[in-house]
Amino acid sequence: MTLLEDAASKEPLELFREVTEDSYVDFSWQRRWKEETGGRLLGYFPVYFPEPIAHSLGFLPVNILGASGYIELEKATAHTQSFVCSISRSTFELAATGHLDHFDALAFTNICDVARNLSGIIKRNKPDKTVVYLHMPINNAVPHAKDYLYAEYGRLVEKLEPISGRKLDMEALRRSIALYNEKWELQHRMEQLRIERPWLLPYDEYYYALRAGQLLPVELYVEKMRSFLGEVEKRDRKQQDKIRVLVLGDFCEQPALPLMRAMEDAAYLVYDEAIIGPRWIGRVNEAEEDPLMALVKAYTDNLRPLTTRYHPLIDKQQHIAELVKDLRIDAVLFLVPKFCEPALYDFVIRKLALDRMHVPYVKLEYEESETTFENARMTLETLAESIIFG
Repeated sequence: MTLLEDAASKEPLELFREVTEDSYVDFSWQRRWKEETGGRLLGYFPVYFPEPIAHSLGFLPVNILGASGYIELEKATAHTQSFVCSISRSTFELAATGHLDHFDALAFTNICDVARNLSGIIKRNKPDKTVVYLHMPINNAVPHAKDYLYAEYGRLVEKLEPISGRKLDMEALRRSIALYNEKWELQHRMEQLRIERPWLLPYDEYYYALRAGQLLPVELYVEKMRSFLGEVEKRDRKQQDKIRVLVLGDFCEQPALPLMRAMEDAAYLVYDEAIIGPRWIGRVNEAEEDPLMALVKAYTDNLRPLTTRYHPLIDKQQHIAELVKDLRIDAVLFLVPKFCEPALYDFVIRKLALDRMHVPYVKLEYEESETTFENARMTLETLAESIIFG
């Protein structure tokens, strides 16, 4: 039985869980996909990468989200500072120890200074590896942002074409965009389900389903997601007396799933920023004459705020106030990776808005390798009890 035949025979959640846990270190699923299909693998560091470009060139784009505490950081300790985030150090460890060797290219964007430098460190230590660095525009509102990003996407295409053995075909790109639009719509549908009826979908199932979307071929993922959501929406489960919590800060480095399960014992985590890159951009205009420009506009014109993104037309304090109101939030949890400057900066900005609104919040720091979660659970549980019984 081939890999894709085996995947097609599995229940959606079983496949989502299997491919997610395999991607912490081994990526054996993707390696077998490459061997059986003759396709190419592209790994990209979070948060955002234009997946349809890679897909249209025959690549399977895979989100590299660190090793989630499943690998010892031996080489990373020698090559990186101890005060940088865990996801960067473990990603380097994966590259240095050969776990990313079967990827034909690795891509990085300027989400932060650490991501910027990580691309150079990997290139220095893996000189034969194709490493692509995308300089995304910082100020999307200036007139030349679109032209600038169009040129960057063109440079990406020039890097990937020799590896794929094919030229970019605009009709193929248009078909890829349509597939990824369908993926976005399914993920958005699941996001809305968590907001409206979080008791139907435990956080770990939600997370596995999201993360698998950045690991599986999009055609297979879309088919499995349709089936998965249909099953979830038919569930008959009773709502519990829990507060509704907004989680911010987990946009890049991923908290351990046991940590999130411990949090869910005390509250409904109705919205968070995990795996938010593809969900943040949203639907790409398929009617655009130039599909590459459609991808550009989806990035530059999108006004859905993200913790790590600056946009001169977005007031982040107003944004969090609107989220709290629209999602009927009882409390906010700032779940911040250690040494993550973008998340720490925005904590200061956003907590001022919450103070004015008298919305309770707590701030917890984490690393992907943590194994003890009792203190975090008790902190959120205490906050929930103070709201319910206060």
